[in-house]
Amino acid sequence: MKNQPFSDNMKEIADSMGISLYQRFSLNEASLFLRCSTEDLLKITKSHTISFIQVTRDQVDFFGFQLLDYLLNNVVTKAQPAPSKSKTNPERIVRAKELQELTGLSRTTIWRMERDGKFPSRVPLSGSSVGWRYTELMDWMRTR
Repeated sequence: MKNQPFSDNMKEIADSMGISLYQRFSLNEASLFLRCSTEDLLKITKSHTISFIQVTRDQVDFFGFQLLDYLLNNVVTKAQPAPSKSKTNPERIVRAKELQELTGLSRTTIWRMERDGKFPSRVPLSGSSVGWRYTELMDWMRTR
């Protein structure tokens, strides 16, 4: 068995965020990704708290895996709330990963069916995040 360079967890997180582990980010793109200012990111690079690529004397870039590694090592997790009825709440939004588990369909199949009007439309959540209405998905599944 080959030694894999990235854990399955890191691959799954990158996939859910829609980035490639070898995707290259400029300083501005990385600051947007990490949701910090470019000045703060420069401070982090100078303290060597994050891995980076020194392109020229004045330019640094980052690979997706470097940004994810930084996030995974510096995220403070909050205590998990007690399980609630949110999984059964019909007004909730379902993200892509859960959508695939619910339907058993690949992302490409979902996209094609959605494009052809044979699947519920996605709901934009932010600049690059989308979700689907749980009630629409359940109605669609019942009619299949």
